[in-house]
Amino acid sequence: MKNRAAAIIIQNAKLLVFHRQKPNRDYYILPGGGVELEESFEEACIREVKEETGLEVLSLQLARKYITLEKQENYYIARVSAGEPVLGGAEAERQSPEDHYAFEWVDAEQLETINLLPEAARRTCREVLQK
Repeated sequence: MKNRAAAIIIQNAKLLVFHRQKPNRDYYILPGGGVELEESFEEACIREVKEETGLEVLSLQLARKYITLEKQENYYIARVSAGEPVLGGAEAERQSPEDHYAFEWVDAEQLETINLLPEAARRTCREVLQK
């Protein structure tokens, strides 16, 4: 498994998530992705946010680091440029009726009812939204 960096983007007390719908799977994930060779977790987070949403990361603050035997996942509170996210990168290329991506803004209450994966993301976002 690959190390991953994910962005916690909050505006107006709402969290930006990807709603993924595939055959027999319906779940949510944070913007972010794999850390490339010779790339820091911060650099990966900035790159992935730009590729996936079109938004510029203005600042990052490490919220939580999860380390297992297989991989490391870093979650960053990201302050981003103004504007609405626009689907881009590999997600835009893969977009189809069978493999659907949509941005959604969810509040703290909705966070408890959506299938946000992995569980580490849900725990971290819950902590951040409660501050």
